[in-house]
Amino acid sequence: MNHINSMTGTATTHRKPASSAGALRVIGVGLVMGAIAVTTSGCGGSSSDSTAPAATTAAPVAKTVNIDMIGKIDADKGPAGTFTSKEHWPAMAPSDLTFAKGDTVVLTIKEYDDAPTALPAGSPYGTVAGGTMTLEGAAATTVSNENIAHTFSIPELGINVPLAKAPDGGFSTTVFTFTVDKAGTYTWRCFTPCGGDPKGMGGSMATKDWMQGNVIVT
Repeated sequence: MNHINSMTGTATTHRKPASSAGALRVIGVGLVMGAIAVTTSGCGGSSSDSTAPAATTAAPVAKTVNIDMIGKIDADKGPAGTFTSKEHWPAMAPSDLTFAKGDTVVLTIKEYDDAPTALPAGSPYGTVAGGTMTLEGAAATTVSNENIAHTFSIPELGINVPLAKAPDGGFSTTVFTFTVDKAGTYTWRCFTPCGGDPKGMGGSMATKDWMQGNVIVT
């Protein structure tokens, strides 16, 4: 609204100040919108700081592994796969065994060698070590010097399996159950002096794929 100053003749204008209620209303709306934005970000909104869960790898499951071996006689006749046709050269087959650490290994050895080979006095290799053994279905912890033919031994793992000689025209059956918890490659061998040299520790005893082989634990 304009008024004329009677003294100067100058028109002056009086402006109505902005409503304080309107200003407060604008501020309130801004605060509400800001709160909605924060809530949306925290509840399902995308965030540059979010990370995908780390992938996990399932641990290997231990299992039971059945392995069969044949103790071959140093003869030139018998059932197929049970003789070597080489005098003083017995053998065990297969020579390499593979399984995983933690597996329960059930090793069945059919021994066709019918000649006993006595261990030296004081030798520990007539006693079962590193697992449990049955001989012809009965629990056994030793094999006497009168009946032992060979051994299946892994010194690095503390494993020893004394093998009884076969009955005439047949075979002995030894079942040895064990577990290895450490991966690696180990050597098995026989410790009865069944080789052809004077001390009995040469020939097949010192030759891989005859009376020595590998045990591969993955």
